[in-house]
Amino acid sequence: NTSKQDLFADTEGNIEAISKVEQQLLNLVSNLESIDANEDTKVQIFCQPVRELPIHKPHAYPCKNTNDKLPSQPSKWPQKPVMLRPTPNQSNSTKIRGIRYAGSSEYQHFPGFCAGCILPINTGAEAPGKSLVIDFESKHFVGTLLMRIKEAPPADKSSQTKKSYFDGKKRKFQAVIKGRFKTELPMSECVTGQEFSRPGGRLPAKWIVSSFIKFVSVLAPQLEATIGGNNPRFLSPLVATAHTVMERKTKDRTDYCYEDLNDEEKERLVNFSVYAGSKDIEETIEEPSATDPESVVNNAVPNPIPDTKSTVSTRQKTRKKIYNQITATKAKEPAFKLSKEYTFEFYQHLLLFGDEFAIDMGRAIGKVSLAPCTDGQPIKFMASHKKADGSLEPLWSFDIWHEALYPYARAYHEENP
Repeated sequence: NTSKQDLFADTEGNIEAISKVEQQLLNLVSNLESIDANEDTKVQIFCQPVRELPIHKPHAYPCKNTNDKLPSQPSKWPQKPVMLRPTPNQSNSTKIRGIRYAGSSEYQHFPGFCAGCILPINTGAEAPGKSLVIDFESKHFVGTLLMRIKEAPPADKSSQTKKSYFDGKKRKFQAVIKGRFKTELPMSECVTGQEFSRPGGRLPAKWIVSSFIKFVSVLAPQLEATIGGNNPRFLSPLVATAHTVMERKTKDRTDYCYEDLNDEEKERLVNFSVYAGSKDIEETIEEPSATDPESVVNNAVPNPIPDTKSTVSTRQKTRKKIYNQITATKAKEPAFKLSKEYTFEFYQHLLLFGDEFAIDMGRAIGKVSLAPCTDGQPIKFMASHKKADGSLEPLWSFDIWHEALYPYARAYHEENP
């Protein structure tokens, strides 16, 4: 029953100066007192102005080159000899929301890059908050990508430091995805790996290929390897393949006003309400204990044995073994939950992105050049939902190019316009 004036009156009955924040509170009280059953009035008071959100800043996806089969010449790549772009001509494509610093919410235009056709790669030596990250969305997933390649030239020279993420590590590549699912998909039906749109080229000796597949199969028992045919592919279970997988409950999605928006704007706004983008993607990632609430092992094993004293490698192997078994049985549970943010980390040391684009097979075999093997097709950083008919719907899909691929790719497209 206290009046608004009594609320801010001092002991002598005099009214103190009302701050800007206090005035806003008074205005809110007035609005609440005047609210009625009219739904339009409620929306008007409580909905955030959507035109002020970052998704409405100018951005370049799609651009005129987004769906070109052949990218621009390597001489135009800002990080030559490597280049990253969203996979073109996909059904249910990976759409780029924007490029930004990891510590910022604002999308920016960085010289040489385009959200439609040339995306940034980090070197690992960026100052905290200054890694360039990519917010994206697809039919089933909305998330943020941070990619690091040790041998890549810097995307933003001003952000480089003497300290690197790769210091003391054998790995040469790292990619981190953080985001939320829009569809509750069984984990057993989600895969990662490589898929090519046409036959490959000249392969190494048969014994080298067999040795490589055998080696990979040990690491990924559920590997699906199809070398021949028109669409070669190498797929393995997403949760059993990623080096780190974590989940954590997030706040409920934000509701916005959808009035006066076209269909494209509505879709963009819905995706933004699901996931606005990760602000902590640069933080150190480590496989959690099986009993940790952030571990996906909790979903698969009732009352998992505490392993808080085990090594990270042991925890990873435990998760991989469990989820390879789940994939083998084609179980519908566990599934990715809509209320949780998922983190997927991938890293490796076999791929070389420097002067040559090759895979290091060790002393016995040596380095194998990839450009003739793929006939100029880029390698992918991807994950997909594998449907019952074997077709793939991408959760995310990005092409990693190297200048060594370009002569092969150009020759193919000149012969097959």
